[in-house]
Amino acid sequence: MTHRYFFSCCCLLLTLTMLRAEEVIVLPVRVHLIQGATMNVKETKLDLWVKAEQVKQVLLPEVNRIWKPADVRFEIESIIEEVIPESPLRAKVLAQIAAFKRDAVGVAPFELTKRLFDPEKFHPSAINIYLFPYVGETLQGVATLGGNRVLVGVWSDKSSGGKKPPQKTLLTEPEPMVIGSLARTMGHELGHALTLEHPAKSAEPKGRQMGGGKQGYLLTPEEIAQARESARKHLLPSAQR
Repeated sequence: MTHRYFFSCCCLLLTLTMLRAEEVIVLPVRVHLIQGATMNVKETKLDLWVKAEQVKQVLLPEVNRIWKPADVRFEIESIIEEVIPESPLRAKVLAQIAAFKRDAVGVAPFELTKRLFDPEKFHPSAINIYLFPYVGETLQGVATLGGNRVLVGVWSDKSSGGKKPPQKTLLTEPEPMVIGSLARTMGHELGHALTLEHPAKSAEPKGRQMGGGKQGYLLTPEEIAQARESARKHLLPSAQR
């Protein structure tokens, strides 16, 4: 009887584990390492310093750790080096982005960079993450709600409120978050791609991945449910979304 009970418990545990594994939603991402977009901001030369191996071994594992409570996992479809050729358009767009202020009126860096990126390298069935030198004063990343384009800067002046030259972001930062990191920004912008918005500064609980009064790594049950629903839609062919 004891052996039979033990065997039944093991079977139940195995079944629950298998069901749990089936619940994980895996979303493909294509990471674009943008080359040829060097900028000068406050007499500091900004270029792309993140390598493909750092994306594989550091950034995506940390993003997946952040999103594990939602059972959403991001899987690299490919990492490509996308070179922006020299042209008057490139020089103009980079100058506009370098001078961009968070509350400025005009075309945002997200729209500006789309003029530079090669549409042939865009993957319509994956979330495309563009790693770019800098995306504007005190900004770290941008994305559209429910979209499949994410733009993340690898330099930022957010910690100084734009008063000091941009610095290289940390790749990751252990909890509790104090400064923030490239992985957290990437995870945050992927949240926007999964239709999550910024909570109000007064919203509880504090320390949330999507912002609010104090930023952190927490995803609320409501955010998890919403993100999972959106993630399932991302898996559908574009014609069915």
